[in-house]
Amino acid sequence: MKLLMKKVLYISSLLIAVGIMATGCVSRGNNTGWEYAPDMAYSKGYEPYNQGDSNVINPYGMSMREPVSGTVAIGKNNHYPFDNSGDGYEQAKGYEMPADMEDKENRGQYLFNIYCTPCHGEKGLNDGEIFKRGLGKPAWANFQDKYIREIPVGQIYHTLTYGKGNMGSHAYALNPADRWKVIKYVKQLSGAGVETKTTKDSAEVKSAKR
Repeated sequence: MKLLMKKVLYISSLLIAVGIMATGCVSRGNNTGWEYAPDMAYSKGYEPYNQGDSNVINPYGMSMREPVSGTVAIGKNNHYPFDNSGDGYEQAKGYEMPADMEDKENRGQYLFNIYCTPCHGEKGLNDGEIFKRGLGKPAWANFQDKYIREIPVGQIYHTLTYGKGNMGSHAYALNPADRWKVIKYVKQLSGAGVETKTTKDSAEVKSAKR
């Protein structure tokens, strides 16, 4: 009896092992008995800007598509009216901060510490690590300089949007409302403060993203 039981257990174990092996082999194939969507089980990653890939849905095999003409993405309904040019920079003098722009959570300082301190330092003394190495330091001494105290907020907004000189655009990181909050903090560091007015254009950007 004991010998018979041992044989039964041995055969059962062998059958279980064979079943597991067979299941593993079959499940790796394109077998609809196991996988009804093999492309989901073994997904293919597409390169975002690639063409000629196996993506047969989009034209030219593109993995990304242009937005439908005339559509605007959610949160990107802001229209900044001035071009990235010398004339646009001059015209930005009249672009005012919205009167209802508040920063109760000190977000302007928070964002300044992330994106501005590497060059300008925590207090706007132009003593960040990048400027310490002599890379692209501006002509004006610091944020307490007359230049920063008197520069129109619209021109700072223009600079954050497009970049100016050695400073690149920060529009990728700062939406319009956040740009105004950073500007407000910059003016606070300068000691000048900032006067806000409501204009047709500036009122449109209070919560929009560019």
